[in-house]
Amino acid sequence: MNATVEALLVLQERDVRVTNLSAELENLPRQITAVESDLAARSAKFDEIKNRTRQIEADRKKLDLEVQSKQAAIARYKSQQQQTRKNEEFAALNHEIEHAEKEISTLEDSELELMEAYDKGLATVAEGQKELAQFQEKTKQKKNDLEKRITAVTTELAAAKEKQTAAEQTVPEEDLSRYRRILKSKKDVAIVPIRGGACGGCHMKLTSQTVISARGGEGLTSCENCGRLVYWSEE
Repeated sequence: MNATVEALLVLQERDVRVTNLSAELENLPRQITAVESDLAARSAKFDEIKNRTRQIEADRKKLDLEVQSKQAAIARYKSQQQQTRKNEEFAALNHEIEHAEKEISTLEDSELELMEAYDKGLATVAEGQKELAQFQEKTKQKKNDLEKRITAVTTELAAAKEKQTAAEQTVPEEDLSRYRRILKSKKDVAIVPIRGGACGGCHMKLTSQTVISARGGEGLTSCENCGRLVYWSEE
């Protein structure tokens, strides 16, 4: 195999390593943000449950005040009954008392329903609080793991870039420039093996002359279809 091809293969392997580590390093902060957003959404949902439960209790207390108000009105009506001597006025007050008692009965029924709902709400809040605490702990661990990975990848990337630079120095400048142009255009790899007479990059059939040239190891050979550098592989 051509010495330059061998050097380019080493360089390409290190380029891929740098690219992958760079992509991972760029993605890790986004993963942390996603974890934090998930926790924020869980917390907001839990707050919503708590607020709904508090509102139930507030509504119950409001009904209780209404009951107390109706009871005070009944006491007032009864006091007025004792003071009046007019049958019509007595009957009218009696009607008000009956009406207030019916309203109290309705309010107390509603209050019982709210008390039931509040008890269920408290149970839901207790369970939700437990689940949220567990999720917070998992989130904390995930963030810690991701932050550790950022530190590790940063170190790995620095070392990979050093090896990348060292590999570049083994490739003739003209060939390195050609390789870099192809890599920039193709985004993935710039030099590929020939497999069954076809380019390992675009998988198109190569001409006999291209295969012979690559097999002979005379300089660098390009695929006439995609422009990638191709080399003969015994595999």
